[in-house]
Amino acid sequence: MVSARDRVDFALARITRAQSKDDLLERMDEAAEAIDDAVRDLEDVGAPAPLDPDLSALVDSLGQLAFDVQATADQIRQPGFNDFLAGTKGLSFESWDAVNRAFAALDAKGIEVAPLARH
Repeated sequence: MVSARDRVDFALARITRAQSKDDLLERMDEAAEAIDDAVRDLEDVGAPAPLDPDLSALVDSLGQLAFDVQATADQIRQPGFNDFLAGTKGLSFESWDAVNRAFAALDAKGIEVAPLARH
């Protein structure tokens, strides 16, 4: 879980270091793919029965985060959304909060995992 969290956090951090709109969109695509990869890895590993509901919540919220990041990138690419990022200081996803709630639930059960950082 820690490895999956670190990979997701790294992918999200890369988005914020984009140097152009095209770079931003490419990094968002890559982040969505990295998050999906982390989801598949977590599904493959599984969890002991007492942690299964918490792992399921994490997998679901990470899957939604991957979808949200990709959908946002896809939306920005659409005609008429060229100025979507003008003046934007950041993006916020409810799924990011859900991922951190899932990490907090796992942490409360003894799985030491930090929340995703704000980037």
